[in-house]
Amino acid sequence: MCQMNGFSMRSLRLGNLNGIEIKLHPTFLLVLLWVVFDWERAWGRASSPVWFGVIFVLLLFVCVLLHELGHASMATQYGLRVHDVTLSVIGGVARYDNAPLDSRGEMAITLAGPAVNLAIVVGLLPVIALVGVAGGYAVDDYLLSVMQPGVMGLLTGLLISNLMLLAFNLLPAFPMDGGRLIRAALTGPLGRERATSVAVRGGQALALGLAVMSVFRFHSLSLALIAIFLIFAAEAEMRAVRLESALRRMHVGQFALWDMGGIAPDQPLKFALRGGARDIVVTERQRVVGMLWRNDLLNALGSGPGSRTVSEVMEPGVAPVRTDESVFDVHRRMESEHRPALPVTENGIYRGVFTSDRLVHVYRQVAQPIIPGLDPNASIGQVVSGLLRPRAR
Repeated sequence: MCQMNGFSMRSLRLGNLNGIEIKLHPTFLLVLLWVVFDWERAWGRASSPVWFGVIFVLLLFVCVLLHELGHASMATQYGLRVHDVTLSVIGGVARYDNAPLDSRGEMAITLAGPAVNLAIVVGLLPVIALVGVAGGYAVDDYLLSVMQPGVMGLLTGLLISNLMLLAFNLLPAFPMDGGRLIRAALTGPLGRERATSVAVRGGQALALGLAVMSVFRFHSLSLALIAIFLIFAAEAEMRAVRLESALRRMHVGQFALWDMGGIAPDQPLKFALRGGARDIVVTERQRVVGMLWRNDLLNALGSGPGSRTVSEVMEPGVAPVRTDESVFDVHRRMESEHRPALPVTENGIYRGVFTSDRLVHVYRQVAQPIIPGLDPNASIGQVVSGLLRPRAR
């Protein structure tokens, strides 16, 4: 599934599992309300069936959570940092770092989710058989018990639901897991951007056919809405991959700002304000030796004596980036290290500084032709939200 950055309501944090935040989106409550309303309408005022429906939905979402944790667990095996898993009205979402993966890595992460559903099905089979033997069930009784209030109905309902989740996620409709498998298989011969385009267009055609059939043949509005969601989610991820590819082709050296060669560590601290308060690279004989951060500079000047030098306040050992590194990779490092700027070097010689302001400028310029109607003053967060960032399941 795709990341739901477009939702404006804040998710409720349920807990933390092995460093992965588990969240519940408020829209999940719509499912419970629908169960109470629909089951009460079907069964009258009897409370047992309604409680059965609520328990079933909660257990089903546990299965969805396990599916997403399967993706997340495999992602960590490939060195990706998983941010969180969120449950909502349309299923689950696992968000993790965007990083280059080979076809084998993407396939492994993609298959990990459906593998969990298959494992649940395999685990339920002997339990259902034992309960059936104890209750004297015949073969037809198992089918008749599905979703009927009771232990057997709960077990068989979960079995069928996990089979449906397995089949649905393996549909060759991007961004479902099946579509991602197609993208992974095509990445080698076609490249990631072209492979994504083929998987997206094929998935959208399938989803469009599903939407038409659901309305005119099955008369199912909910199925049509799911198909429409897949069409727009696939298009959003296509835009994200295009943006990623464009940023990977750009070298950070093209956008580094020259700041008069930085500042020497033995300079008086007040000299750092000559160009205004900003993050400054500290250099010695054209080599980067540290960073003088704007906030540290202002705090030091506001609380300490004016005779202090840059070396007393700077952060030493900040590793620079090379001029030939991509803007995308440098952005990822700035995010992971929570740095507003990084020094840029060529063959070890200081060439400039790449700041978050420059990063915003580059993102706007690249994203405008990719995202129709994008505000030219949009922040990176708004750009990314408009794209529904990739690597979300």
